[in-house]
Amino acid sequence: MSNTKEQKIGYRDIFRQTEYMKIMIAALINRFGDSIDAIASTWIVYEITGNAAWSAIIYGVNKLPSIIITPLAGAWVEGQKKKTIMIVTDLIRAVCVAFVATWYLFGFLQAWMLLVTTLTISTVEAFRGPASAALTPKVLEKEYYEYGISLSTTLSSMVELIGTAVAAAIIAVIGTSGAIYVDMTTFLMSALIIAFVNTKEQNLVVQKFDRKAYVKNLADGFSYVKKDAMIRIFLLLAVFLNAILVPLNSLQAPLAGDILGGGAEILSILGISITVGMLLGSVTYPMVQRIIPGKGLWIASGLGIALFYIILPVCRPLYTSRILVYAFTAVFSFILGYTVALVNSHLSVFAVKRIRTDYLARISGITTAAGAASMPVASFLVSIVVAYVDTSAIFITSGVLALIVTVCMFFSRTLGQEETDTVAEDVEMV
Repeated sequence: MSNTKEQKIGYRDIFRQTEYMKIMIAALINRFGDSIDAIASTWIVYEITGNAAWSAIIYGVNKLPSIIITPLAGAWVEGQKKKTIMIVTDLIRAVCVAFVATWYLFGFLQAWMLLVTTLTISTVEAFRGPASAALTPKVLEKEYYEYGISLSTTLSSMVELIGTAVAAAIIAVIGTSGAIYVDMTTFLMSALIIAFVNTKEQNLVVQKFDRKAYVKNLADGFSYVKKDAMIRIFLLLAVFLNAILVPLNSLQAPLAGDILGGGAEILSILGISITVGMLLGSVTYPMVQRIIPGKGLWIASGLGIALFYIILPVCRPLYTSRILVYAFTAVFSFILGYTVALVNSHLSVFAVKRIRTDYLARISGITTAAGAASMPVASFLVSIVVAYVDTSAIFITSGVLALIVTVCMFFSRTLGQEETDTVAEDVEMV
């Protein structure tokens, strides 16, 4: 009976989930503003400093709160009204970007000011992320998780693409400051929309800060992860997924020039193919997960990553024409994007399905921090290795590592238990 009902669920049902749609629209507006701001801010940093090192410094400062503060913030967020946190953090972000836009417009902006505002924005985002994650099960019914999260992921990618595409035009028409003001407006709109969301937190008694209680909540979050084997494995796989994609993200130019013998056109094909693959992966995830279990999705993703890293450099002797180069690049980039999108969607659904709602903010903070920490570590290792080894060897080694992890996933009994043990309400905390 339940299976029949599940078969009838589709994307149109998500549009009837009014409160979830409000939060999703607010997130999409935010994403649009952020994609414009990313282009404008990059230009501002370079124009003010004229030094590429400052871009790296600000990038690092932007990532620090995700690694250090997010797991700490998640424990505090648990006893607070998540809706209020999201509104307040959106308003703080709006004030920060308004300051940057105004001071830049009048020529007062300096590099240290960008550091302070970047750190402030990243810090409040470390609180907003766990709050947003914890709200999903409150505004979206469980049977709609697959389609709801899939729709949100797909539209988010589309909006980001649109924002990136129109950013240059917006900057050309209203200037760099104007583009930053657009980002400010999106934060204000997001806060306004969230203010009208019924998050069903009316009966929540806001907890006053108590150091001992906070430390206990934080420890309970780590203990929850420790006691649930499935969550531990998914946490490790999420870290692996973030880390294994670092060589691709950091060595795209050498891939295009040294391995594929091309230029900017290769980067375009690479980016478009991965994006299209990820969009289709997000859209088709609810249908695919009915046929392929979670373990199968992880194995498919591992194989997709391994194929991309190994095939492109190994098949270099076959690249007898530019058409073949473009074809190989497009096909394996698409496979990579598609399989990664499937497993990303699966991770999001797994979290809201398996983790108890009163632990969701804490676990979200822990996983976000772990994933964020893996990228700079992997990037540091790649920066060292690339000085001694060519790009092809790095890609092939990354592919072999992906294959090894995939084989481990294939033989993992715990990963195979996911389909028969999807609720962790029985994980008792002492």
